Amino acid sequence: VIILITSAGGAFGAMIKHSGVGRSVEAVADIVNVGYILLAWLLSSIMKIAQGSGTVAMITTSLMMADIIGDGSALAYHPMYIFLAIGFGSFTLSWMNDSAFWVVGRLSGFTEKETLKTWTTLLAVTSVVGVIQLIVAARVFPCAIK
Repeated sequence: VIILITSAGGAFGAMIKHSGVGRSVEAVADIVNVGYILLAWLLSSIMKIAQGSGTVAMITTSLMMADIIGDGSALAYHPMYIFLAIGFGSFTLSWMNDSAFWVVGRLSGFTEKETLKTWTTLLAVTSVVGVIQLIVAARVFPCAIK
């Protein structure tokens, strides 16, 4: 199952990359003036919330962002910050379409409402705090590729 999910995420990401969606997202991000770290987090979060799989969200968003940033040499910080933001975005808002939601809820004996109040809130807070820390760290410790 893990291989199938990973393969599906990779195929979906490659399809999005070759369709030019990455360039369209980059153009919108430039117009709205969103930094790439926040953009990566937002894309990953949207993917996770929409389809439920953190793995697919990470793989798909990583391929889109790789298309946008290229080799990362033009960034003012190390590209790893972008990929860490993707990781934080990939566990934003676990809800009923996420298998982890059901595993945590059932193993803990929680109702759906209790799982939303605890598990989903915990992941949302961790995700938001994580991306804020990354934005600060990228400014303080850029570690840019030269």
